[in-house]
Amino acid sequence: MGDSADNYPGVKGIGEKTALKLLKDYDSIDQIVEKIDHLPKGIKTKIEQNLDLMYLSKNLAEIKCDLPISCSLDDALWHYDQNKAETKLIELEIRNPARFFS
Repeated sequence: MGDSADNYPGVKGIGEKTALKLLKDYDSIDQIVEKIDHLPKGIKTKIEQNLDLMYLSKNLAEIKCDLPISCSLDDALWHYDQNKAETKLIELEIRNPARFFS
């Protein structure tokens, strides 16, 4: 299935229920494609017509965990000026900006 909030196109016509059932039955997108001839005709057609979008969505949603990290957590901490941040939030008409800093 797609996700409009994250701009994942997904397979047109396959929603959450069908996507979850397919993944439950076949464990992965690769296995769904491998067993595509076992799928109902409508689902098979939708997947075949949107195969490229299905793989694009998979790649976009994949969380990469095997990347090398060359800095310590301490070096990665974000330091900011709270007064400047609060001023900007007030300028943007955010109510009660102090709640973001407690």
